[in-house]
Amino acid sequence: MNTNKDVWVLVEAEDGKISRHATALLEEGKKLAAELSGELHALYLGPELGGIGAEAGARGAGKLYACIDGKLRQYDPLRYQQVILNLLKKQQPRLLLALSSSLGSDLLPRLAFNLHSPLVSNCAEIEVEADGELLFMKPVHKGRLFAKVRCQGEGIRIASYLPERLPSCDEAGAGSPAELVALGAAAEDKAAAIQVTGFLKADHRTIDITEADIIVAVGRGVGSKESFGLVQKLADGIGGAIGGTRPMVDAGVIPYERQIGQTGKRVAPRLIFLLGISGATEFVQGIVGGATTVAVNLDRQSPVFKAADLGIVGDLEQLMPTIVKHVRDLTGSDSRA
Repeated sequence: MNTNKDVWVLVEAEDGKISRHATALLEEGKKLAAELSGELHALYLGPELGGIGAEAGARGAGKLYACIDGKLRQYDPLRYQQVILNLLKKQQPRLLLALSSSLGSDLLPRLAFNLHSPLVSNCAEIEVEADGELLFMKPVHKGRLFAKVRCQGEGIRIASYLPERLPSCDEAGAGSPAELVALGAAAEDKAAAIQVTGFLKADHRTIDITEADIIVAVGRGVGSKESFGLVQKLADGIGGAIGGTRPMVDAGVIPYERQIGQTGKRVAPRLIFLLGISGATEFVQGIVGGATTVAVNLDRQSPVFKAADLGIVGDLEQLMPTIVKHVRDLTGSDSRA
């Protein structure tokens, strides 16, 4: 019987530091560890990352199990699997958490299969029940319903967490750095069944908006079809995915899968433009994760400005050419037609 109550979080890097979603996942792990009366520990594989120990410690991690290896700069499924499997078999934490990212979605099933452990993917919430068992909640039927999942048997529970369902977190406070536990690098097998040759960046025009780092969201205030064409050029210029409000879906301007809000999708981008959007509660509640928000609206009394970090009052049809030109100047390249 596994009596370990510790929670482990696999953290991912972004721009040379722990990703913003990984810090939010550490906060979720800290809450669960406290409710289980266990400890939180972090797990990292990749090149050297400055300040990772301090950041993990400030988020509540007691230990940082780290395999620092420049060869792991990009995800290698077999080498990641080898390092983590050896560690998990030895330490047997109660719960291993990772993001529902491309890395987590590929790695966790491999770990679960080899450990004979239950896996719950794409969680929206995790609760600790009175008996200490974990209850996992995940959206099903395109988010219209939620399934509650309890795992049978003993051993490690493994779960991936939807980034857009994680609450935004404040800057880390003071705290002791996590104790560094160095892990040996995985052996390189030239004859491995999988040889990673590279990764292709997702097309911002087709990427799922829940995975987009930048979003350009449109509402009825966008106006003419010409203005929407400029919106697409703006999105192309900054590598943003287009999303929008329910009225824009009903009008056939954007497809349903790009609808943001209570009846659409919850998104957690790093940056989001709100163009011609009034800022109804039903829409704004679909934006989570502390995104930097830029709103453009003709009505200075529009509720959208209460949710914006930067507000621009003006006619969108008049402003769009200037905004697009500014983006082109900043990026040094032309947008796609």
